[in-house]
Amino acid sequence: MKNITSLTALLAVLALAGCDLDGRTLLQSYDPETGQTRPVTVVDLDRVDGAPTICTEDDLSACEPYLGELGPSDIGTGTLSGSTLTIQGSGGRVCVIIDPQSVFQDDRMLDPAGVETANPYMADFPYDDGDLDMLAGLASYYTGTPGELMGDFVNNFVDDNGVGRRVDLNLCLQEDNHGQTGGTSGRATPEMCSFDTLPDTPYRIAMYAYSVPVDDNLLKYALVVHQGACPAVLNECTLRGDRDRPEAGTLPFEVDNVESMFCEGLD
Repeated sequence: MKNITSLTALLAVLALAGCDLDGRTLLQSYDPETGQTRPVTVVDLDRVDGAPTICTEDDLSACEPYLGELGPSDIGTGTLSGSTLTIQGSGGRVCVIIDPQSVFQDDRMLDPAGVETANPYMADFPYDDGDLDMLAGLASYYTGTPGELMGDFVNNFVDDNGVGRRVDLNLCLQEDNHGQTGGTSGRATPEMCSFDTLPDTPYRIAMYAYSVPVDDNLLKYALVVHQGACPAVLNECTLRGDRDRPEAGTLPFEVDNVESMFCEGLD
């Protein structure tokens, strides 16, 4: 009996030794092919070549999007990848639009009668999709360091009674599907917000890499800062260029540009 117990224990140890218990494979920043962890990317867009500026064109379609790229966030340490941009307030309203890679297309939809049916246009391909979230506010309220560490617009103060308080000074307020303020768009879905500015006052826009595409662990995105109010309709085709060009055959229908397939259809 003792020998059987010892043999069972030995087999259990050997079984554990043969298991791959490396939890890094669950992280979006880990590349199992190279065994390396992709570093966090924090970009100060004020210092890059061709830095984005406020577009003053009346027609939003005439605004050339800035195309950027970010690596994955480090979920283990809570360190976020992201980009920041500083704009100068004019006393008017500005609209910020971002579109993360690449296209989210729901495989299910409702027909005119309200019955769920299969999407007739194209199936969703999630492997080249990512998610980018956005905040904005007065540059003086930003808690991060551009180019080094992402922050937010949550500040602390002591009220007249000596009690510490926290206040969220984010001006980029969006509504969720239920009309409640504070929502953000999901995977591969564009989002926008608008806010009034004070003249000659710097404002900072912060974009956070919430998730990156699993095909290459890099998130491409398109960005436009437009003078005036936001458009009434925003969709995947409002901003173009937030797509990857993977090897042929990896995307549906063997195309290399799923964004063009979605917006223009197949030839």
